[in-house]
Amino acid sequence: MDKLISVIIPIYNVEGCLHRCLDAVQGQTYSNLQIILVDDGSTDHSGKICDEYAAQDARFLVIHKENGGTSSARNAGLEAATGAFIGFLDSDDWPEPDLYETLLDAVLKTEGAVAAQMMSRDFAVDGTLLKGPQRDDGKIMKLTQKEYFKELMLHVGDSSFCTKIIASSQMKDYRFSSHKLNEDFELLLRMLPQIPGIVTIGKVGYNIELRAGSNTRGKYNQALYEAMLENAGYALHMAEELFPDCVTLAKRFELVQALDFMLHIPVEKMTQENQFYQKMKKMIRESGKEIRKNPFLDERQRKNLKRLRFAPRFVRRVHRVLMHFRGKSI
Repeated sequence: MDKLISVIIPIYNVEGCLHRCLDAVQGQTYSNLQIILVDDGSTDHSGKICDEYAAQDARFLVIHKENGGTSSARNAGLEAATGAFIGFLDSDDWPEPDLYETLLDAVLKTEGAVAAQMMSRDFAVDGTLLKGPQRDDGKIMKLTQKEYFKELMLHVGDSSFCTKIIASSQMKDYRFSSHKLNEDFELLLRMLPQIPGIVTIGKVGYNIELRAGSNTRGKYNQALYEAMLENAGYALHMAEELFPDCVTLAKRFELVQALDFMLHIPVEKMTQENQFYQKMKKMIRESGKEIRKNPFLDERQRKNLKRLRFAPRFVRRVHRVLMHFRGKSI
């Protein structure tokens, strides 16, 4: 296993947790790494920290650029990457010590695979485990395009690029969409028709810290939900074109994404002027038959969608009262 892996890490004002991430990637059991640190216009000491690591470890390459967002930083890293495989990390998270050794070993031993992924888990800032891995059975499985698409539509597949390595021959032809959220899922859908096989490993390899300041991990952000539902529509179109027997799954995915939005939008933002809210309300209202009959919705999802079809503001007000007195979701 002498393949070079390029690891791209976008960095912006994360001096408080940057050492944890960089120490973890520097200490990987697989050492043939090109570690590309893209300082995306940081105004704290993050850029200086990057330079310090590069000065004492030749595997580190630092790119300083004007702030352009995560996608812009990742794309700059892709331009500089020279590895046979490419991986990504978020600078406020950290990999397990054997992430890249395990991923590379699995993809090289699996015929027809050009990508591999491990499981992740979520932590609060204080270190409390919030969510464990999807699988922790140690099993290694190769998924076809359609099998992986099905996992995504059932919300059991991982769309993050940070848990994966992908062959450079596949990855270098693509770029992340700038100034858009949910960009990992969107790019993965675009790439999927060109990925003949992906290896999934039932073992934790990546740790996520849920910080309030993140674009996707903090407080309510309607732009994120708009991107999620736009991508859900793209996934439905993909199912219709490429995987016709997955259309019902894709419809389920779209409904669950809409449900997630309706359960998180603040009641005071559920107004006539909020066009996206009105669009989602109309979509759910017109999906009565799908809500009743889609076999991939669980009973909790079906019940919540039925409740939200005709009186979403009232349902959310009741929900807020129940949350206050009983600490339960609807």
